[in-house]
Amino acid sequence: MVSATLVVATISIASIYFGLLELINSDVVHGINLNEIYTPFLYAGGMAILATLLVVIPASIIFIRITQPMAQKIEQQAETFHTLAKTAHEAIFLIDTHGIVQFMNSAAETMFGYSSKELLGKNIKVITPSPHRENHDSYIERYLKTGIKKIIGERQQLLGQRKDGSQFPIYLSVGEIQLTHTHLFAGLIMDLSTQQRLQREIIAIPAREQRRIGEELHDGLGQQLTGLGMLAQSLLNNATESEHELASQLAHGLHEALTQVRALSRGLMPIQIYADGFMMSLQEITENIQQQSNIPIKLQIDDVVLLLDDATATHLYRIVQESLCNAIKHADASQIGVSLKIEDDHGVLEVIDNGIGIPLNLGDSTGLGLSIMKHRCGLFDGEITINPNGDRGTKVCCRFPIIKESD
Repeated sequence: MVSATLVVATISIASIYFGLLELINSDVVHGINLNEIYTPFLYAGGMAILATLLVVIPASIIFIRITQPMAQKIEQQAETFHTLAKTAHEAIFLIDTHGIVQFMNSAAETMFGYSSKELLGKNIKVITPSPHRENHDSYIERYLKTGIKKIIGERQQLLGQRKDGSQFPIYLSVGEIQLTHTHLFAGLIMDLSTQQRLQREIIAIPAREQRRIGEELHDGLGQQLTGLGMLAQSLLNNATESEHELASQLAHGLHEALTQVRALSRGLMPIQIYADGFMMSLQEITENIQQQSNIPIKLQIDDVVLLLDDATATHLYRIVQESLCNAIKHADASQIGVSLKIEDDHGVLEVIDNGIGIPLNLGDSTGLGLSIMKHRCGLFDGEITINPNGDRGTKVCCRFPIIKESD
């Protein structure tokens, strides 16, 4: 920096001197002796160079002492970030305010099947399926205009889309980075595929055990009680007058015990809804709850929805059951609508009521079974939203993958 300043100062002084000399030689300027200006210019040049040294050198030293630690700190932070990003098992993305990918780590390449060369400089929405892909840019624009944070600072369970088009459950956390000349968004993404598979297996364990106990009660103890009941009835038929009361009590007790065992076994047998009969099960549950509550429930099925498996059908059945019970018990609804349709190659199940509605801040609400419904929906790679339906009422919407007719 000092050398550059001295060079600039020397060139400037020399340019002025030789420029004036050219004017004298060309007779443009008259009456000036060259020897008279040589000494003053030499003196002025020396003073300028000296002043430059006195000012620039201390300023350069101060500048270096201030900026060098800052530069080293920034460099260390950048190096630390790159080291953490390279070793992290989670996918890490940095995007700008236009959604353009500025950085991605190796875990992101493995998770989504894209190389850095393929995604850097491209819009991040390519890794999100519909409908978020079409709305992604508007999410950023809305935040930049309003400052209202809906995703930033929150953790959400969504679906990601790989390069080959396959979709998988992800856990997304978004943060904001604001620097002097840069405004970025950082996304940390976890693949939930293995976790959800383990959750499904864990949930299936108690269900299988309940079924086993129920079957043993029904087929084992139930059959024994049935046999004992028949013997007691035979004893009652052949009993003398003095033995009749005791035999009657014995037969009645065995009958009551058998009734309780059968009721207990039915309670332990978990409900199983089959994929190919889901729409019929949906009709049955709406009719049963309507009869029990005397509240009109309108069921509308617009499309034939082919579910992936029986587990998905069972979870959807439970979500409808929970939503209808909430509308009746907590929302004070007088009318409920249930609809099933297909949108953007996904199934959409909605339960809408005209009740008192729910708080906008769902995180503080209790008694709605929202966490259970979210958990169930995540187990079959679905997404659930629950929002007030206008000025009054509640709308529960569940989107889930289905079997396409072309498949």
